[in-house]
Amino acid sequence: MSEKLDFIKKIKSRLPQIEKDSLYLKLLEGAAENQLLEEACQNLEEGIAITDAKGHLRFINRKAEDWLGNSHIIANRPLWSQVQDPSLASFLRENLASVKTRTVHDLKILSPREAQLRITIFPQEQDEKKYFVVILADITSRTEQEFETVMLARMESLIRLAGGIAHEIGNPLNAITIHLELLKKRLAGLPELKRRELADSLSDIQDETRRLDRIIRNFLKATRKPPLRFQLNDLNDVVADALAFLKPQLDVAKIQIKLTRDKAIPAFLMDRERLYYAFMNLIKNALEAMPKGGTLKVQVSHKQHCAIVAVTDTGHGIPEEHLDKIFDIYYTTKKEGAGLGLMMVYDAIAEHGGKIEVVSKLNKGTTFKILLPVREPQLQLPDYHAVKGG
Repeated sequence: MSEKLDFIKKIKSRLPQIEKDSLYLKLLEGAAENQLLEEACQNLEEGIAITDAKGHLRFINRKAEDWLGNSHIIANRPLWSQVQDPSLASFLRENLASVKTRTVHDLKILSPREAQLRITIFPQEQDEKKYFVVILADITSRTEQEFETVMLARMESLIRLAGGIAHEIGNPLNAITIHLELLKKRLAGLPELKRRELADSLSDIQDETRRLDRIIRNFLKATRKPPLRFQLNDLNDVVADALAFLKPQLDVAKIQIKLTRDKAIPAFLMDRERLYYAFMNLIKNALEAMPKGGTLKVQVSHKQHCAIVAVTDTGHGIPEEHLDKIFDIYYTTKKEGAGLGLMMVYDAIAEHGGKIEVVSKLNKGTTFKILLPVREPQLQLPDYHAVKGG
C-alpha cells in the first residue's frame, strides 16, 4: 500500500501528460480495491476502529460498533465519549491517543453485553499525521475454557485422591465404632465415680467418631453422583421449591425472603434434582452468613438463551483473599463445615454447561450469580411417510 502512495506522489507533476482515460481507469481500480478492503474489514470477527491523534473516528467496522454499543458514532467527537461501557470508555480515554508502541490489554466489559475483550492499540503515521488502530477481540470463551479446564482437572484429581482416602478411613472407623459400643457396655460393671469419668470421655470420642463418619458419608455421596437426567423443567419452580423447603429455618433466623420470578423464561432441559440441591446449598450458605437476620434476594431472569439466578444475602461477606478458594474441595471457614457445599454447587453448574460468579463485600453481603444455557429439545425430523400421506 505504501508503494502505491509513493507512486501517486511521483506522478503528481506529470498529471497534465497522462491521458484522462488511463487516469480514470487507475482511479476506478483504486476505488474498487479500497471497497474490497473495506468490505473485508466489515466482515471480520474482530472489531476495528481507526482514529486520528485527537481520538476522532476515521473508520469503524460493524463488529467494533457492536462492542462499543453505538451504531451512530459521530466522526468529530472523541471515540471514548461515545462508548456505552464505562470501563471501556475510561480505558480508551487514558490510552488511545497516548500509546507510543503497540499495546495489548484484556478488559472485562458489562455493556452492551458481558464479555472479556482483548484490546490492541498501535499508532500509525501517514503524511506526517498520526493515527491509531484499535482492534477489539472477544476472548470470553477462551479465558472461561482455560479456567474451567484447570478447575475441573484439579477437582477431579482431588476427588479421586480423597475418595481413595475416604474408603481407607471407612473400614477402621467402623471398627472403632463397634469397639466403642463394646466399651460402653463394659462400663456398667465399674464403680459409679469411675464409670462417670470414663463415660464422659467415651461420649466425646463417640461424638467425634460420628462426626467423622458423617463427613465421609457426605463426601462419598457427593462423588458418587448418578448420571445426569435432563428433562424440561421450569427454573422458577426449582428455585421456589428450594426456598420453600428452607423457609422455616429462614423464618426462625429472621431472614426476609424476596423472590423475583421471570415468567418469560421458557422451560428448558436440566437435571432438576441436581440444580435443586445446588440452590439449596447456596441458600444454606446465605442463611449461615446472616446469624443476626437480614434479607435474602433471589432473582430469576434471562437474556436471550442464558438463564440467570442471582442469590444475594446481606451477611458478613467473604474476604477478598478467600474468593478464589471457596469452590475448592474441603475449603471452609466454618467450624462445623465439611467444605463440600460450594464444591457441589460448582460441579452441578459446570455439568449443565453454565458458570457461577461471586461478588462480595465485607459486612455488606455476597451475591452468587448462576448462568445456565437455555437448552431446548432438538426437533425430530418428521416421519417421511406421514408427510407424504403414507
